[in-house]
Amino acid sequence: MKHNNIFRIFTTFIILFGFLIIFEAVQMISAETKLTSVLFFALLSLLAESMVIQVNDKKYVSLGFAIGLAAILIFDPYIAAAVNFLGTFFSIYYSEGKYHHIFNSSVYKRLFNGSAYAIGSLVAGNAYQMSHSVLPAFTVAGFGIVSIIVAVAVNVFINISIFIILFALLDRFDFKGAMHEMVWIVQNFIGISPIGVFMAILYVNSGWFMVLLVLGPLLVARYSFKLYLDMKNQYFETIKTLSNALDAKDEYTNGHSHRVAQISMILAKEMKIPVLLIDEIKTAAILHDIGKIGISDTIINKPGRLEDHEMAIIQKHPEIGANIVKDVKSLEELSSYIRYHHERYDGKGYPEGIAGETIPIEAAIIAVSDSFDAMTSDRVYRKAMSFEVALSIVKEERGKQFHPEVVDAFVRCAERGQIPKTHEMM
Repeated sequence: MKHNNIFRIFTTFIILFGFLIIFEAVQMISAETKLTSVLFFALLSLLAESMVIQVNDKKYVSLGFAIGLAAILIFDPYIAAAVNFLGTFFSIYYSEGKYHHIFNSSVYKRLFNGSAYAIGSLVAGNAYQMSHSVLPAFTVAGFGIVSIIVAVAVNVFINISIFIILFALLDRFDFKGAMHEMVWIVQNFIGISPIGVFMAILYVNSGWFMVLLVLGPLLVARYSFKLYLDMKNQYFETIKTLSNALDAKDEYTNGHSHRVAQISMILAKEMKIPVLLIDEIKTAAILHDIGKIGISDTIINKPGRLEDHEMAIIQKHPEIGANIVKDVKSLEELSSYIRYHHERYDGKGYPEGIAGETIPIEAAIIAVSDSFDAMTSDRVYRKAMSFEVALSIVKEERGKQFHPEVVDAFVRCAERGQIPKTHEMM
């Protein structure tokens, strides 16, 4: 209850702050007759926020920050804040098979998001003006270069801080986890900042028409990028479907790939693997057994001990899986993780018998996760081991079957209760 109260107080405070900003902005617009310009940039912001490209479940690309930065450089901070608020509050976006707008989505959430961006714009706008008065030199088309950098940094910091606090409250104050979720947003903000500066220069020197001309190629580029992502996602969804079909062949392997992905992500975070690589590890873990599609069901589901020639066939599945994904440019890097997930640290694994540090750490992570889930799950030829027995085997195989650093991370996570038992997953 206390947790919920803190969350509600925080979000309400942000929204009230946003209302105060809008109230002040309205007074300034009526006094300085900038309504047409404000509406122009508000519409641009609305357009940008309504054309967000979803890269995956947690990552997106948007020009909204660029429009907001242009407004910060052109207008008074309060007016720039109003532009960002309006664009965010009235945005229309497509997600989960339908369009979301102000009439079918949470108004409270829209008020919070709009207010958060408004606060960031207000503080950044003031920071720009103050730094420009102190450091007026080094300008481009009348805009201070140092001041632009200050404005971008302040805007990013304020926005990230607000949402880190929000996510931390939602995740029981897991600041580290919330920070990881923000990395992509920071990269997106910084990457598109030059577009905002360019728009501000065009607007001040040539008017709104030139800004619209620049938007044309950007929209074409956005459309092309979206087509590329759609094509990549369709291919990946096809492979995932095949992987799920493989898991569902019998009751013993159902859900295995997703459980391996879940454990792999826990280990990767514990080992402080870069955030972008964690997503790759998750994807590779989901697809790690995809090569078994090329193996006969008779061999895969054989209840007894495999003959030598059957084992040789089974041991081909990492190579088959790697070959399936390597032809997709976006999944090419993952092919080595899939190829080597049955290699052993002592060099006695397959398919190539590589050893030690030559095994990609991503593959080594998947190897431990794969083996642990296999040990703690029922299989056609044996019953599941207990969590404790499987953990002891993982420890025993440190430096032999498994990479020592991965085992150490696994043991730490297990001791903290972070490794879920098979029946607790999914």
